[in-house]
Amino acid sequence: MIAGILLASGASTRFGGDKLLATLEARPVVRWSAEALAGAVDDLVVVVRDEASPIRQALEGLPIRWAINRDAEQGMSTAIRAGIAALPTDADAAIIALGDQPLVDRRVVEALVARWRQGGAPVVQPCYEDGRGHPVLFDASLFAALRALEGDVGARAVLDSAGDALALLSIAGPRPIDVDTREALRTVAAALARRAPG
Repeated sequence: MIAGILLASGASTRFGGDKLLATLEARPVVRWSAEALAGAVDDLVVVVRDEASPIRQALEGLPIRWAINRDAEQGMSTAIRAGIAALPTDADAAIIALGDQPLVDRRVVEALVARWRQGGAPVVQPCYEDGRGHPVLFDASLFAALRALEGDVGARAVLDSAGDALALLSIAGPRPIDVDTREALRTVAAALARRAPG
């Protein structure tokens, strides 16, 4: 069983408001990110700051389970730990994705799963034309290492520890943009406009 973990408990300090609720083509940023995962995994966990998070409403109707990150102020590692802790016991692997990357393509998620199913790689990471990026698939054998992360860091230490066992998946195009600022939101909106038919 392949699970997805969407990290959505950040503070959005650089954006000046909750960036995950900012809209792109009338849909919240976080919904774009969640929908890319929802159709490609068997179980989707979304990590939020508290039970009353407005992100719940933004994702209404999607097949989601919620994980509460009560230590969100301590950084990204707490979100990863909360997500891993919420996984079902029969999860064979988990794809960790960022809530502020609305341009992630579902086909990338599906390609990560396909590569993992080939075997021999406990970690599968996309490598875009401008470098390695998200989302990243972790085999269940690495869940303990993810639960041990501390501080305001992502899973880089776990990726680095994989060494030659890390599988890099070549993906056409640039890395998905993080919507950290209003300017980044405008850049993403422009990219979506270019995708539109017509």
